[in-house]
Amino acid sequence: MKKALAFLFALLLCASLSAPLNAEQLRFTDGEFEILILADPQDTDHPQQAMLDLLNASLDNSDPDLVVFLGDMIHAPSIGDDFEATKAAIDAIVEPVVERGLQFAVVFGNHDDEGGISKETQLAYYQTFDGCLAVEGEEMTGCGNYYLTVNDADGNPLCVLWFFDSGTYDTTGEGTYACVEKDQIDWYEKTSAELTAENGRQLPGFAFQHIIVPEIYDALLEVPKDTEDAVRGTDAWSDSYYILDPANAAGTLGEGPCPPVRNMGEFDAWVANGDIKAAFFGHDHVNDFIVNYRGIDLVATPGLGFYIYGNGGKHGARVVTIDETDLSYTTEMLYYEDIVETPLPAFLASTKGVLVQDYIFLAAGIFLVLVAAAVVTIVLIRRRKRRKSM
Repeated sequence: MKKALAFLFALLLCASLSAPLNAEQLRFTDGEFEILILADPQDTDHPQQAMLDLLNASLDNSDPDLVVFLGDMIHAPSIGDDFEATKAAIDAIVEPVVERGLQFAVVFGNHDDEGGISKETQLAYYQTFDGCLAVEGEEMTGCGNYYLTVNDADGNPLCVLWFFDSGTYDTTGEGTYACVEKDQIDWYEKTSAELTAENGRQLPGFAFQHIIVPEIYDALLEVPKDTEDAVRGTDAWSDSYYILDPANAAGTLGEGPCPPVRNMGEFDAWVANGDIKAAFFGHDHVNDFIVNYRGIDLVATPGLGFYIYGNGGKHGARVVTIDETDLSYTTEMLYYEDIVETPLPAFLASTKGVLVQDYIFLAAGIFLVLVAAAVVTIVLIRRRKRRKSM
């Protein structure tokens, strides 16, 4: 059975390398283009009801022209290399989008392929759904480096949506997470120049990837450890503490961002090229800030899922609305506590996540069994001693 499934996925993969987009051209409608960003569902083939409730409520409380899945769609380590389970986990988050007749794009996160099912294989499966706009892209590092244009009523491109595979884990020893590599940056610069030549002007752009760029720590305000709301940095920044700078930021910094330490110059390329207005990231489940740095907004979207940690009622999705007139954008958060009628999951599920909660319950159960066994042993020993003394 597994061999047959592997063969099926191989066929899908081959088709995905050159498959045309099975969707209509993206266009502004009534002067606007709305994007719903969903980050880190990060669930299994037995998805949490709270995640599904939030997913559906987010779709119902927005009117998106495009849905963007911002990585870590599944928690692959909990699924393993089971093809059917992987498909079921993907089905759970994609089918509500497809049922509403919406188009969607995907970038991958660091957990998506940890179970042994490759990103390429997963992308091939995503492409079997109507409305999937994701493609593998040209030959370069990662899977799913591509762009989409948003056009006016006559089909003329007005702006570009850039999608980057930000990788999984660093293999050089410089830090925890991978970074966007030089060949991906070269592709972006080359393609942007080609689009400029084709259209006679540079098209404003918006970038989407899972892991945030290292420059986020340059944009945050470093403060003493005991400062109110200060969070500790990660990796190379773990000896310092940070808050949002009120002069250039809004939203919530709930944890130290987790960018790569190794930096191949992606953000510098965005600045030098001058086209990127804002870049959107997931990965850090309790952050929902907007920080402007060197003219580019760095925007965090919190986690959608309840299988891994999150921020209680502040689990959410982000709506981005681009204005056709000047190609500026506005954004707002859709929080669980505001749009879902069902109460939050009990115990630790809404903060630590169901996976950690289950481990804690298991550990507590084992502890109680050991305590009970110890009590029984002590009682039996005492009885024996009494019998001997009689």
